[in-house]
Amino acid sequence: MVNRDIPIDKVEEYLNPDINRLYNPFLLKDIEEAAVLTLQTVASHKKIRIIGDYDIDGVMSTYVLLKGLKSLDANVDYQIPHRIEDGYGLNASIINRAIDDGIDLIITCDNGVSAIDEIALARESGVDVIITDHHELMFEEENGVKKEVLPDANYVINPKRDGDNYPCKKLCGATVSWKFITVLMEISNRIPKLSRTSRYMTGQDDVFYNLDNNKDFEPVMSFLENVAFATIGDVMELVDENRIIVKYGLKAMENTSNIGLKCLINDRLGENATILPYHIGFVLGPCINASGRLDSAAKSLELLLSEDDDKAREIASKLIALNDERKSKTNEGVDKAFSIIEKEYSNDKILVVYIPDIHESIAGIVAGRVREKYSKPAIILCDGEDCVKGSGRSIENYNMYEGLHSCRELFTKFGGHPMAAGMSLPLSNVDVLRRRLNDECNLTEEELVDVETIDLTINPDYISENIVRQLEMLEPFGNGNKKPLLAHKNTPLHSIRRIGQDGKYFKMEFVTSSGVMTGLYFRDADELEDRLIERFGIDEYNKALKSQKNDINLTIMFYPQLNEYKGHRTVQMNLSHVIV
Repeated sequence: MVNRDIPIDKVEEYLNPDINRLYNPFLLKDIEEAAVLTLQTVASHKKIRIIGDYDIDGVMSTYVLLKGLKSLDANVDYQIPHRIEDGYGLNASIINRAIDDGIDLIITCDNGVSAIDEIALARESGVDVIITDHHELMFEEENGVKKEVLPDANYVINPKRDGDNYPCKKLCGATVSWKFITVLMEISNRIPKLSRTSRYMTGQDDVFYNLDNNKDFEPVMSFLENVAFATIGDVMELVDENRIIVKYGLKAMENTSNIGLKCLINDRLGENATILPYHIGFVLGPCINASGRLDSAAKSLELLLSEDDDKAREIASKLIALNDERKSKTNEGVDKAFSIIEKEYSNDKILVVYIPDIHESIAGIVAGRVREKYSKPAIILCDGEDCVKGSGRSIENYNMYEGLHSCRELFTKFGGHPMAAGMSLPLSNVDVLRRRLNDECNLTEEELVDVETIDLTINPDYISENIVRQLEMLEPFGNGNKKPLLAHKNTPLHSIRRIGQDGKYFKMEFVTSSGVMTGLYFRDADELEDRLIERFGIDEYNKALKSQKNDINLTIMFYPQLNEYKGHRTVQMNLSHVIV
């Protein structure tokens, strides 16, 4: 707890996230006024269009708004931009299409705060616009003071706005959409009345409502699973209100009544599966993302909207196949990126890599792999339809959004967060961007070192099921709340063998006072094998392969977990690092 900087008075709140401590949506700036405008539009039977985004957060945001507004009998449809044809967020063609279709109100979700020209076009044409977004705001600097720049929308709902009183600034787009729907439902008398000033939905000091399994709040709490999915999928920090959303949302997901989501879960995880953040980030989430990367994100939304089992299974199978295709393309892109960096840019602090022929949908994933390997901010660029497009992933010590903002004149469009961003620019500006970012970068060599914080050094002998259960109290784990990292030096190796497809990983056994304890190493087995042979020699390594007594002792960093097989439960280690 100390390593996580949790104050003593916040320990109980951290260990036991409480659904009754969800923040009051009326604290968000513009939200009540935006709800009134929306309900006036609904009452007049005018046309509303939701404009979302093609990633997990955008799909879930669109779903929440669409289902919520339809329950209020709104005349509403949606458009999710096509990644290749439209690019990120709003563009003039999307706005003109809305104008031609006679749309009266556009509601954006997970986008909009950087669409200055596009929003102006809509407003000049008599279309009302409400922005719900969570991305960083555009700003101008005057005498060293940042001043936010907002599009000329009717209302902008974003917790990052200047003067916004919402306590948690680290929401995903789907959460902002959910808060908006909650206010719409309250004003429409679909849920009980909420205070306009209290910190929590349930009241300030006394709990007036119990939100857990409260049927009166079902019209809004039914979206909790979607909001949790988006929170994890968009890599939001699992702190503050996000911990509550994810804890309860994952439980709701395990018993979901959404036919499409259930089909995907059953196919990937099996029936009655316990769902963890890992499953959203690395198993289920990539399938939802895959359609937006290689086809149309409308397929993922269609899955969530499906009310037919056979149709839902068919869509889920298509998404899984698309994700398999995405994996293959990603591996090819990563290999190309590594090769270019080693040849040309290994000394750069900000890695800007132009790979013309990779699919633009995987640029962000490749950037993430590059960042992991080199511990440097990475931007991967490729050829789009009429310009160069790309995605960036950053490290804790570098605010990528501000770095891009400092050379914003090079882009035709950009936006994002401190840790991730997307951009479009002319080919002629690629080398200029690389040079500018590196020339203006103040990162030191120390800040470019990948540092792991060890929570506790402990002999595996002392790891018990009880200790594992205690560590589980710190869940949910994810960005902003990493799994505790334990370590031990001079750990005797009993045996080692390759596991997984093509033997990419290792199963290792370490000597303990009571026998052996298993450790699973899901990193590069070839690289570790080379280090073991170089340090201890081929003979000692071969002994370990045969489970024979050997002289190999290792420093290991790990997270303990329980493994249950045929009713027998044992403690094993998930090895994050093996130091030879």
